[in-house]
Amino acid sequence: MQVLIAGGGVGGLALARGLAGSGHEVRVFEQAPELRTGGAAVTIFSNGAAALAGLGAPLAGFGGRLDRLRFDSADGRTMVTADLTVLAKRIGFPVTSVPRDRLFRHLAQGVPVEFSREIVDVEVHPGGVTAIDAAGDRHEADVVVGADGHRSAVRRAVLDPAPAAENEWTTWQGLTPVLPELVGGTTGVCVVGDAGLVGLLPSGDGLLMWWFDVHRPLGDSPAAELAARFAGYGPLVQGLLRQLRDEDLESFRHVTHQIPDRWGRGGATLLGDAAHAFPPTQAQGANQALEDAWLLSRALRTDTADLPGVLRRYEALRARRVRKVSRRAASEQTNKPLPPLVRTLTGLIPPSLIGKAYVAQLRGISSVLSQESV
Repeated sequence: MQVLIAGGGVGGLALARGLAGSGHEVRVFEQAPELRTGGAAVTIFSNGAAALAGLGAPLAGFGGRLDRLRFDSADGRTMVTADLTVLAKRIGFPVTSVPRDRLFRHLAQGVPVEFSREIVDVEVHPGGVTAIDAAGDRHEADVVVGADGHRSAVRRAVLDPAPAAENEWTTWQGLTPVLPELVGGTTGVCVVGDAGLVGLLPSGDGLLMWWFDVHRPLGDSPAAELAARFAGYGPLVQGLLRQLRDEDLESFRHVTHQIPDRWGRGGATLLGDAAHAFPPTQAQGANQALEDAWLLSRALRTDTADLPGVLRRYEALRARRVRKVSRRAASEQTNKPLPPLVRTLTGLIPPSLIGKAYVAQLRGISSVLSQESV
């Protein structure tokens, strides 16, 4: 078959890697002139790492391994700690924070990406699918996969013209060589208070992935405004704020899609944020895109005599998993301080038990760990 993937992000590149050697003719169209390098780092949880291994692109030799994840209150007290080594032991893959540009280069190895190609429309017909690019050129394919982000042109054409809904939260993030007391270790820290959440994750090569989730807009001097808003947040956050510059910061509004059972028509389907954008508060956006790529690559390697039926079954299986993540993420609860009693009670839970809860949660949202098939 001819498979055209619109979008050279994490999900699109991963799907192309998963289809390598399938006998299909695979093309990836990316509207940017080169591989994207923005977005700081990506947290690859054990389900995403399992998906990467199944797609023929296992993580090895880069990024920062996370063995513990600690949640502190703004006044410096530790509320709860998760032992993430439990995930590595029970699932077989650790949790890793990976610079996004490094992940993109890893996934793009051997993938036929055509840059400066933007798909703007899709036509579905009985004999296949036609993708139309910004230059007006028409590209025939048996399958078109919209992996073109939450503003997906493929989604608008085959599913729903309504954009993803924004909420009041924005993430300001970056990846810089700061806080040596954290970057050389394997512990990530999240600090939560009235101003929002600050995340700090060692990401390898002396780099720290950091972000601020805020619920009110910032003005023209975001670094100064962040310093003012988060002034009461303990020594780690203050050490970071002292080194921040406006040019270090990238901002991303939080958006959410409604997730139907059906994501396409005929030979057209969706993957990743094009199908199910949700806020980053569960650190599952890239992981769920990798899960999509894993299941869709398996589906397209099976008997495709009923191709639309295969694609609709892929969509239905993934929709029920992703909805669980989306509901939790859309609540933005992790960005809000806990009530005092809840904070006291959570502090009594052993780190290993929190790790086991993570394992149970990942199994509930993962097609890979459940070994689903279409």
